[in-house]
Amino acid sequence: MRTGRARAGTGRYIAGLLALLLGAHGTAPAQDAAAPEDDGLDALLTDALARPSTPPSTDYPVVPVAEAEIAPDTLEAAPARRQIEEIVVTARRAEENIQDVPVAISAMSADDLRREQINSAQDLQGRVPSLVVNSNSQMRNTETPTIRGQGATFGSSPGVVIYMGEVPLPSDPVANYQGGPGKFFDLSNVQILKGSQGTLFGRNTTGGALLLEPRRPEEGWSGALRGGMVALDGAGNLNGRSYEAVLNAPLISERLLARVGSQVYQRDGFTRDVVTGKDYDSKDYWMGRLGLLWQPSDLVENYLLAYYADSHDNGTAMVFEEINREGLNRAIPGAIGIGNLTQIIPGIDLAQTANLGCLALNFFGPSTNCGQDIADEQAARGIRSVQISGDPNDILKTGAVVDKLRISLGDSLSVVNIASFSTMRHSYRWDLDGSRAEINEFINPDDMYEADIRTFTEELQFQGSAMGGALSYIVGGFYEDTEAIGRIVAKSLLFVDVDQRYDQQKRSLAGFAQGTYDLGDVFASLSGLSLTLGARHTRDRTSGNASITQLALGLLPLVDKSFQAEVSSAEWTWTAGLDYKLDTDASHTLLYGKVSRGYKTGGIAPISVVPERYTYAPEFVLNYEVGQKSDFDVLGVPVRLNTALYYTDYTDLQKAGIDAYVPPNSVNPVPELGQSIFNVGSAWVSGLELDLTIEPWQGTSLTGTYGYTRAEYRDFKLDYTGATPQLDCTGEEIESGNVVDFTCSPFQTTPEHQFSVSGRSFLPIDPSRGYLEAALTYTWTDTQYSASPPPDAEPGAWLPSFGLLNASLTWSRIMGSRLSMQLFGTNLQNRVWRISNSNQWNLTYFKASMWSEPRIVGLNLSYDWE
Repeated sequence: MRTGRARAGTGRYIAGLLALLLGAHGTAPAQDAAAPEDDGLDALLTDALARPSTPPSTDYPVVPVAEAEIAPDTLEAAPARRQIEEIVVTARRAEENIQDVPVAISAMSADDLRREQINSAQDLQGRVPSLVVNSNSQMRNTETPTIRGQGATFGSSPGVVIYMGEVPLPSDPVANYQGGPGKFFDLSNVQILKGSQGTLFGRNTTGGALLLEPRRPEEGWSGALRGGMVALDGAGNLNGRSYEAVLNAPLISERLLARVGSQVYQRDGFTRDVVTGKDYDSKDYWMGRLGLLWQPSDLVENYLLAYYADSHDNGTAMVFEEINREGLNRAIPGAIGIGNLTQIIPGIDLAQTANLGCLALNFFGPSTNCGQDIADEQAARGIRSVQISGDPNDILKTGAVVDKLRISLGDSLSVVNIASFSTMRHSYRWDLDGSRAEINEFINPDDMYEADIRTFTEELQFQGSAMGGALSYIVGGFYEDTEAIGRIVAKSLLFVDVDQRYDQQKRSLAGFAQGTYDLGDVFASLSGLSLTLGARHTRDRTSGNASITQLALGLLPLVDKSFQAEVSSAEWTWTAGLDYKLDTDASHTLLYGKVSRGYKTGGIAPISVVPERYTYAPEFVLNYEVGQKSDFDVLGVPVRLNTALYYTDYTDLQKAGIDAYVPPNSVNPVPELGQSIFNVGSAWVSGLELDLTIEPWQGTSLTGTYGYTRAEYRDFKLDYTGATPQLDCTGEEIESGNVVDFTCSPFQTTPEHQFSVSGRSFLPIDPSRGYLEAALTYTWTDTQYSASPPPDAEPGAWLPSFGLLNASLTWSRIMGSRLSMQLFGTNLQNRVWRISNSNQWNLTYFKASMWSEPRIVGLNLSYDWE
């Protein structure tokens, strides 16, 4: 939550200018409202001071702040100290000022989200230090957040969990989806918690958490209608449109409040198929949300949240670039059981000499020269036009019901119960190679669900204080029950049909406790110094079954197997920290240090073919962090500076890798092909995070963020069973059955530098004409690596650095009405860069890329009433 109130300044013109820039945020003394005698600047400023108008309302309740009085006959009264807006967060499961929480947090209000056109987690890219949100070599709509190097590996649980209303969103057990579209609609705020939380958000949060807080029902009737349209530059000016409606209604005054809203978003794609004319990379979804707040008494509050979202777009366009001819020539013989061609005549690789892979591509592609013609054709078309063999689509349906009950048992104890039921169904077709050859694609001919997930959660908390308020604590338990089934039908290596099925059940039970004690209760000299201790014990169990079949040419059986597996774990995670608050009349400072242990559960690898790798073990992080949060003045200008310095010890890393297996004593030489999750070695991650906010004058805010990250593997080795040799850090190609060493590989998804600079200001216009706010943001993200093998083994794995320039101009309460208008633009420089690499050079032997969105310019109109 944020609040801010202008204080009176000194000097007639300065005070008037501040009032204009702020949109008259403060309260001026009652004066004669008659028009000034002339139209000069002096009269305009005098009129602005006299006008008792208020600026556009924020999305947060106002925290009372004492006002400075202005003498009725003079404007020369002493100025009151200005303050930067207060932000209230729930990082410790209770409402607290962000400057008082000894945790590295970034937060954005609803106004921030609208001003910067942040409509999804991916739009946060570059705005938050140490946060990377990308598709993780999957479809464009996939949102895989990574914080401080901890994220998700394909096929394993997320390292950063997204929460809606304090409940984790359902996640795909194979792909890395969390929830669906529309999550950022009608939010109160977004909070990004960095580093392992250890206790209160200890479930699978080795890297951190994204907390999405829906706007709750409020007192009084209010509502909004919004409509918008966008144009995509660089892709034929394709258009999009959006509609939003929100109604807040007191069904029973002060006792039963309701808030209902809906959003529809439709946007054409910016990549065209030159044969079918279909546009890919489009957006088309709608979502609805209902909130009911029941307050039968001052001691009982129940908040019920329900939402549903339905997305159906034309899928993702990958852009084909290159074929791995040597790998393909080895893979095709291996796929049909004659991969030992290299061993027949010493010194001669018959697989390359016979050119079997290229012959297959020429025949099934079809191609004339082992795919070079396909690559040349695509290069001539450019990145916004493709010819693909598949028919992509992306269908995602999500919904949930969340109930949060709070009962006050007195001034120092409350009981909180949070229960939820959520679903996610995902069906898609995807041409992963992005070419007219069927090299690797998810065909899904019957639009089956690749993931059908149902999750139930129950959390009980006791929140309170003791010892005269010196001790605050929270004790509770958490239970999660998830069932997921899915079927994946794919075409691989031109003529291999793959059918994978899985059925999984996940159970998690945890108990936790955390307390913060003011040591000043023991010794007065320690006043302001607090000790925080917390622990969580989690028991996880995953069970299920999976099957995989592979047919060559639709007739020849290559693989036909199934398995059942179960894996359990019980782990302690914890946090321990000290923080010290130092307050004066002119400043507020918090210094803190903490150590926390995070844990991400193991699981079942449903597309593994090696019996020893049907399951994988948990991974762990030990995070050390010191930081400071300060509010102070420099020559009367409010400044907020927050910094954090951290070091993370990362062990038993979960990494996806290639699988190939020939059962012992099998008469069939054809290897079974799949993918497993490996627990590999250890790594370290360290860095610096900085957030700086300056308000040079009231109504104008300048913000800068910076993140510096360094990470290295200490040990990254795994048993290799791939179908073809793998290049590793020795510079040699390692044959199947040996250990490969990837320790020299760059650490994944960790750009060394990230920064953003932004400014916003209310422009000086007569408040009777409304409030005009301009905003400008520039973000920079450094190069990042996207694969596990070293760069020489995975061309294209380095993703380039990029900078984004976004801007908006918002005219609120136009001419005193309830109508507002916003003109905005994203990627104003129309930059183009690769945002994802296929990382299939050693698996299905090609390179393809996903490219950034073009410049988008839009106009939003809204009508708000109270």
